[in-house]
Amino acid sequence: MSVTISTRPEPGESPDSSSGPPIEPTAVREQLDRLLESPLFRNSKRYPALLRHVVEATLDGRATDLKERLLGLQVFGRPADYDTNVDPVVRTSAAEIRKRIAQYYLDPAHESELRIDLPLGSYVPDFHWPARPAPAAVEPAPALAVPAAAPSGASRLRVDPKYIVAAAILALAVVAALAWVRPWSRPSALDRFWNPVLKTSVPVVLCAGIHEGGIPWPDALTLARITGAIGERKHPYEIRREDLATFTELSQGPVVLIGAFNDSWTLLLNQQSRFGFDRDASANWISDRQNPRSRKWSVDSNKLDAAGHHVYNEDYAIVSRILDPRTGNIVVTAAGLHGYATAAAGAFITRADYFSQFASGAPDGWEKKNIQIVLRTEVINGSSGPPHVVATYFW
Repeated sequence: MSVTISTRPEPGESPDSSSGPPIEPTAVREQLDRLLESPLFRNSKRYPALLRHVVEATLDGRATDLKERLLGLQVFGRPADYDTNVDPVVRTSAAEIRKRIAQYYLDPAHESELRIDLPLGSYVPDFHWPARPAPAAVEPAPALAVPAAAPSGASRLRVDPKYIVAAAILALAVVAALAWVRPWSRPSALDRFWNPVLKTSVPVVLCAGIHEGGIPWPDALTLARITGAIGERKHPYEIRREDLATFTELSQGPVVLIGAFNDSWTLLLNQQSRFGFDRDASANWISDRQNPRSRKWSVDSNKLDAAGHHVYNEDYAIVSRILDPRTGNIVVTAAGLHGYATAAAGAFITRADYFSQFASGAPDGWEKKNIQIVLRTEVINGSSGPPHVVATYFW
């Protein structure tokens, strides 16, 4: 069967640009094999089965069959009358597949490969070449305003006394108004961080990561802190679990993403940012697109105590506030390599004392820019310490 595969531009790519040759089904199947042979999929049965099924169905022209209930029957052997709300196996598996695909393509070794993505809110995969950035638009220089020359021999200005009285009354009114509104009383640095998020009346959607079917304690603590901060500012909010959230819900207004590797939305919506998350079998680390070989913000994943429990002496997180070009809305991220740093990130963006220290060293106008902040926290007796800023990026 002949299949035509359409490609789409990614954010930052001009719609009419071509970033690769036409995509043939053979190339898609070869790339699928590469994905499934990677360590991210190799040792799993559930995720490769679902990914291969949806890819083959799309290549065979059966994309309309890719519905949650039908996938539950065909891929996971669920009975015909199973309740997708009670047993969300397809949704949770798809969320994990998106997460693992994102991690696969974060590796510089795979950046130029054909992309197989599972778009948010859909079970129909998308095949496209990596984007070729469009040339930066050059804005015309603003015209210079030339002040008019003052007329020569201008006569002395004569003011009617009644206007002097009116001006005095106006000046007193302005002074009274200033005393009432106190414009010199600037909002706190923390307020200035949250103001762009809360500038509309649309509820903020808080999306918390999950682990083993539930929200981990550090993420729940961070969720509670942020809902408190938003509630104090009298703004509405809604809460979603990562595995049950849809792209439609997350594209209607501002979003706060909590957690990194346990929240696929964090990995996907921050994919184009300078700082990101990466991991392999031995470590998790904060990656830097400007220095891709560096692993200076890394945590060993194999260090165990005598009882076989993981031991961490430190942890790292990313706090972001970014205008997402795909939705036109603000996305805030509070996400750690592990739960310790996620909790520290939650404290950082809800406590004025922590945030004011950061703002004191930030460039002028930072509150109007996209922001990424890398945090470090010390782990002591199983608890995270105060957050410390180790890197920032503004644009």
